[in-house]
Amino acid sequence: NRGTRKELKEKIKKGSVTVNGQVCSDPGQAVTDTDEIVFDGKIVKYYKYEYYMMNKPWGVITATEDHRQKTVLDILGADRRKDLFPVGRLDKDTVGLLLITNDGKLSHRLLSPKKHVDKEYYALIDGKITEKEIAAFKKGVRIEDDFTALPAELELLTYRNKAVENDFLCLRKSKAPKSDLQDGVSEIRVTIREGKFHQIKKMFKSCQNEVCTLKRIAFAGIELDQKLALGEYRDLTSTELITLFKHC
Repeated sequence: NRGTRKELKEKIKKGSVTVNGQVCSDPGQAVTDTDEIVFDGKIVKYYKYEYYMMNKPWGVITATEDHRQKTVLDILGADRRKDLFPVGRLDKDTVGLLLITNDGKLSHRLLSPKKHVDKEYYALIDGKITEKEIAAFKKGVRIEDDFTALPAELELLTYRNKAVENDFLCLRKSKAPKSDLQDGVSEIRVTIREGKFHQIKKMFKSCQNEVCTLKRIAFAGIELDQKLALGEYRDLTSTELITLFKHC
């Protein structure tokens, strides 16, 4: 029963809504969570918390609002509830799994540095990833003078000595990586348990490699729904919610 505020008000005035069995024609009538509200013959339920999975597209920023750039909440539309926010952040040029909710306690627990919640990414890396880089990630890569990342799991999926156009166009539209990829491209999967600014990019940079594309494919035991196209979203299932709460 979605629609714009104007459309919904018009339907209420026409008698499409009943409250406790009585027709309600006043859009401003106050109701409580114990009232039975029926809209077009269907019971309307109020949910204190909402939980969404989004396949974040390239070029959109992870923020609640911005006067210059499109945000992930803009994708949800102007009629979304106003207390929603993204859980954590993905860089503007990173795509993939993003959780959106209004449950502040859950978000805080998922993002707490003490919880070490898994975040899994798929990436294309400029150059050949070897056992040296895998061992460095497992030990903990020093990415700044005063910061060493927690041990991370790095897995090489494939290596091609020559990159093809679709390697990065599929995730970054027509924007090519900075390098010419003369050293080939490695397809990898990496799991980290913290979320510093540009962390994965900095970890590979410390190993003299560049991240060409980056996609988050899992978070806190929840896997990205492959049926979701870039920019699409859906409600989390009850099973996914149980998994989330177990991980925090």
